[in-house]
Amino acid sequence: MKIIIADGHRLVGKSVSCLLRSMLPSIDVETANSGAEAMHLYAAHSPDALITELLLPDYSGLELCRRVRQRWRKANIIFLSGMDDVSMIKQALSVGANGFISKNCAPEELLSAIEETTSGNVYLEHNVAMQLAMGQLDTVDARLAEMTQREVEILILIARGESNQCVAKRLSISVKTVSNHISALKGKLEISSSLELLHFAVDSGLVRYGVRGSAGTASAFG
Repeated sequence: MKIIIADGHRLVGKSVSCLLRSMLPSIDVETANSGAEAMHLYAAHSPDALITELLLPDYSGLELCRRVRQRWRKANIIFLSGMDDVSMIKQALSVGANGFISKNCAPEELLSAIEETTSGNVYLEHNVAMQLAMGQLDTVDARLAEMTQREVEILILIARGESNQCVAKRLSISVKTVSNHISALKGKLEISSSLELLHFAVDSGLVRYGVRGSAGTASAFG
């Protein structure tokens, strides 16, 4: 079995890789530190499963999932994330994820997710499934739930300090499209400035202060 793990934190990726090798000695694991690297490895190795974080250094795991699905329709993609609020789980499933588990899960649950999804099933960690079933959304989550996948991705990148031109290049869309999405975001969130967008991104857990990003003010994390 071949697995690719995409996580912006090298230590996390290597740790998950070592964990999987200890449970499945015959497994072949490759680690990627960005979405672009994950795409390159996927093309080179044709893995049985891609395990990705929601937030990556270049573009989001949502965008990675979308790009992989475009090229490889039968791709098996599992999100392993530190973010497990309902709105983000729904975003992941909407772009074609086969599974979603949190980084708080037991090692055996990660193995179960791989086994189930590679057998053609969808796998959700028990707590994740319960959240979806009960619809536990707080005020911030409810506002996130109204956003499209593309709007979430653009919010993350803008909050990191990326210019509209850089966001357009990363997501392969036009600068005008980025501007239109930002205007739509401000309208949905009843926000009038870029600073307020940053504050919302921090409050919702999409980015945090104190870690250098491209602008040195905030950085996405998992």
